[in-house]
Amino acid sequence: MLMTVVCLFTFSACNDDDEDDVSPNVSLLTGERWTGSAVFINGEDRTEEFEQEYEIDITQYTSQFERDGTYTDRYNGNVLVDGTWEYGNNERIIIFDKGTQDEYTVVISKLDEDELFYLQGGLEFRFTR
Repeated sequence: MLMTVVCLFTFSACNDDDEDDVSPNVSLLTGERWTGSAVFINGEDRTEEFEQEYEIDITQYTSQFERDGTYTDRYNGNVLVDGTWEYGNNERIIIFDKGTQDEYTVVISKLDEDELFYLQGGLEFRFTR
């Protein structure tokens, strides 16, 4: 019985160490899938106009970031794009597909356990969990 308890604490400690291997922002970004919730322009909710113009329901858009530096974006459950991601500028930006012709950067305006907001091309895309 004592050996079982010792093993449980040992394995628990190893799992905690794995969590400590990454920064808090990596943990926040890679926890669960992000689901689109809104599109803002200059601080105003423009989700409806965005959806009409681009025929995209932002709530059907999801992003999944993995700790190994890969990501997958889906729309209506179908893979749109996958590739690599990394932080830049002290973890204030995300660089997608660095070193490829598809490389682009977004600026994180909010990242916590429940929300991810980033700026891209004058638009602020908002995601929730």
